[in-house]
Amino acid sequence: MKLAVEGGKPVRKKPMPERIMFDEREVKAVLELLKKGTEESTAKFLDRYAGENVDRYEKEFARYFGVKFATATSSGTAAVHSAIASLDLEPGSEVITTPITDPGTVMPIIFQGLIPVFADVDFDTLNITPETIEKVITEKTKAVIVVHLAGVPCEMDKIMKVARKYKLKVIEDCAQAHGSIYKGRYVGTFGDMGVFSLMSGKHMTSGGQGGMVITDKEKYYWAAKRFADRGKPFGIKNPEGNVSLGLNYRMTEIEAIIGRIQLKKLKKIADKRYKIVEKLRKEFSNLKAFSLWKKPQNSKPNYWFCFVKVDKEKLKVDKWKVAEALKAEGIPVGSHYVIPMYENPFIKKRKTFGKSGYPWNPYRPDIEYKCPVAEKSLNSHITLYIHECFTDKEIEDILKAFEKVEKAYLK
Repeated sequence: MKLAVEGGKPVRKKPMPERIMFDEREVKAVLELLKKGTEESTAKFLDRYAGENVDRYEKEFARYFGVKFATATSSGTAAVHSAIASLDLEPGSEVITTPITDPGTVMPIIFQGLIPVFADVDFDTLNITPETIEKVITEKTKAVIVVHLAGVPCEMDKIMKVARKYKLKVIEDCAQAHGSIYKGRYVGTFGDMGVFSLMSGKHMTSGGQGGMVITDKEKYYWAAKRFADRGKPFGIKNPEGNVSLGLNYRMTEIEAIIGRIQLKKLKKIADKRYKIVEKLRKEFSNLKAFSLWKKPQNSKPNYWFCFVKVDKEKLKVDKWKVAEALKAEGIPVGSHYVIPMYENPFIKKRKTFGKSGYPWNPYRPDIEYKCPVAEKSLNSHITLYIHECFTDKEIEDILKAFEKVEKAYLK
């Protein structure tokens, strides 16, 4: 059968279904909230402290994940920044994280005057591991930011064992893993804190942007909350004024009222995404050149998208040609996920604070970054985008397209 990229008939002509995240519940709630603006000053209900929705959202979020505390922020990056700042680390301290992540995980490290250190990953999961973390620990290491990439959990029990051994604090970045489960517990509940991005496009949203920090430790809860609102003296008796540095990372009432409704939908979304990907995983096992990335045993990921390994030794073309062919067949794929974080100019060229090179200069001017397994893994995988609105028809067409492309390009 002739490939669509070569002029043949595509497997799928009809566009993939849109991901519809909202329904009448969000519309009604937002309209009712805005209607107050025709009756009273907006200052009385839209601000984070004037209304009731942010407070309720925080309590409901904490209850859902089974932790004591949650504090809302304006974005996932703000959540990461607030969590790191709450640790109150000395400048020049080192924070370990993964090279396969979003800049929102790493930039807050630098803004706090800390040195990012990248641990290599497991080739088959693209996640950092307890072994790769331990290899880069030094006497200056104070914390680890674990990223549950694409919804697949890291091995948190083993990572926490390493962290306890070296007395390190652990922040779990759950931006792509809302409701993912590892050994019976939600990710975000193993470490000292869990952080979430609630931007549109994630498993749930608080209306375009938003974030959340969760924890069982009251100390970090208050510290993160203070940082997210310019150092206001929350949780302090007899305050005299703002007690620490901080930024304005507040969430609004409109965002919170949307987030509260979205939270109620999360379990259904997670269950549907899991079923879709595991069905694909089963069927992909019949292919010779393509396979889905692995997940740890005893885990139930809430997948954000799929990594598909392309075995170049079995194909006549590279993964870039494979992706091009799949796109022509009507399948939503990307040829490459990201470059390793340390290849971005803000790190590679130390484009941070003027020409200072801070914080590497003066603390670690000689540090070099190289994660060969991460680079190899990124170069061996393409991305397949799925969501909970897919039906059996979409799954069937995805499989047909991969089978068609494999047949055409197999050596």
